Amino acid sequence: MKLKKAILHSIGNGNGTCILSDTELDIESETCEAFITKHVKKLLNNPASKEATFNADSEVNSYICGLKDGSLYFKSACQRIGKRLSNIMAHNPSIPGGDLLIVMFEDKKQDYIAILKLNYREVFTHEIKRGPGGADNQIVKYPIVLPFDSGKVEEAVLIPYDPMVLKVLEKPFEIDGEQKNYFSEMFLECQPELSKKETADMLKEISEEISSRYFDNSVEASAKIKTALIEQAAEAEGDISVEGVAAKAFGDNLEIRDSYVGLARDAGLRHDMPLGEKFVRQQFGIQRIKASNGIEVKFPAELWGDGCIEMLRQPDGTASILLKNVGEVEAC
Repeated sequence: MKLKKAILHSIGNGNGTCILSDTELDIESETCEAFITKHVKKLLNNPASKEATFNADSEVNSYICGLKDGSLYFKSACQRIGKRLSNIMAHNPSIPGGDLLIVMFEDKKQDYIAILKLNYREVFTHEIKRGPGGADNQIVKYPIVLPFDSGKVEEAVLIPYDPMVLKVLEKPFEIDGEQKNYFSEMFLECQPELSKKETADMLKEISEEISSRYFDNSVEASAKIKTALIEQAAEAEGDISVEGVAAKAFGDNLEIRDSYVGLARDAGLRHDMPLGEKFVRQQFGIQRIKASNGIEVKFPAELWGDGCIEMLRQPDGTASILLKNVGEVEAC
């Protein structure tokens, strides 16, 4: 990743202060370069980000297009972007204050603009005073601190120049008495889709509903659905088709297949969802079993139908788990 330009604006809420920087950040500084690179890389690979496209009349889009075609200088475009967000925050005090970091960079020969709202955090530190009695060290709370290296950026957008499909990271805040995603709706003026993480969570809820409705929450049903998701992703280069998953998991049972697809449609899931095979395996690759006596077992979901794991039902209604051909065993 190659940083080209960056600027930092202070758009703290509460006191109405907005300080737009007239000078770009020194991206040659080791501290500055390390901070920016770490947070931008997290944004590049964040499964919680949502794809979106700008509305035709988006003000931020016009500034980005001006940067792209050279009709706007970087500083001028960034000041307009900062002023727009500051105006929105000034009328909505529930939005937390922070700094606005805007970065122009290149990654794998693709040009990007990243806009990150770095909400202030409170930290404890020491305050040292000197008086007639000597040093007086006290613990104080410092309210204006940027996210640490390991801290999460909760509001940001990644904008590739071509194609201009945004990746939006946001959280709702109370606007006019209701929870609203102001960052995408009011500031960026774009239409986000579900994130990978949101899609996976919905697929999990749908699977649990099907398992409860038709299979009495059986381990076998849960493992079969997870295996179907993994196989579908492997066969379709990371794309998930709900119809394909239903066919793999439920075979000729048209009633259950239709119920699964219907629940997915009602949840607003797309016909094909490009989640990526690696992400699908991360989300659905492990099956967990928890017994009433507190014993918990986890194993790769695909092993359930492989003859390695067998559930034995006892006459008294209890169950036993038989593990076969597992190779060497060690404590971990």
